[in-house]
Amino acid sequence: MAEPLNELLRAAADGDDAAFSRLTERYAPLIRAMSARYAASFAALGPGAPGEQDLEQEARLALFRAAESYDRAQSGVSFGLYAKIVIRNRFVSELRRSRAAARRENAAAAAAAADPLRELFFAETDSDLAGRIRERLSPYERQVFDQYVGGLSVGGIARALGREEKSVSNAMFRIRQKIRALLRPGEKP
Repeated sequence: MAEPLNELLRAAADGDDAAFSRLTERYAPLIRAMSARYAASFAALGPGAPGEQDLEQEARLALFRAAESYDRAQSGVSFGLYAKIVIRNRFVSELRRSRAAARRENAAAAAAAADPLRELFFAETDSDLAGRIRERLSPYERQVFDQYVGGLSVGGIARALGREEKSVSNAMFRIRQKIRALLRPGEKP
């Protein structure tokens, strides 16, 4: 005879591992179905996205949270429906976080690609050119350049170095001039 659900939920919520294992077995079809349903959405995120087994583990964690938070005294919503909602919410939240992280990475890559100065530096970091660029810069220009290549805007560099934006902007102009001179021999920096 199957164990009453309320007793199983109470024991699982109280930390009984065996009870949670039985609860997981009882709701295994829900866990598999929800994981399979969201697998394609996660796969669309690209390499490094969680696979179906990872999603099943996340669904088991959500099931545990559902067992902990389910109000056994109320009768308006069955535990099965409540667990399904908790699992879905966990997957949706994780998808949102992952998509936001991917957008931030893409925006940073696009910003670096859109700026020839950053692109040049990243392409040449292991070469002799990077060393020659750094040799031509004053100590202040090197600080500005390092912050800029690190992804900061002119305003961000000014705040980080405690300088005026105009000073940083002027330094960026001088840096660009010096790099152009290195790339086009015969020009004065």
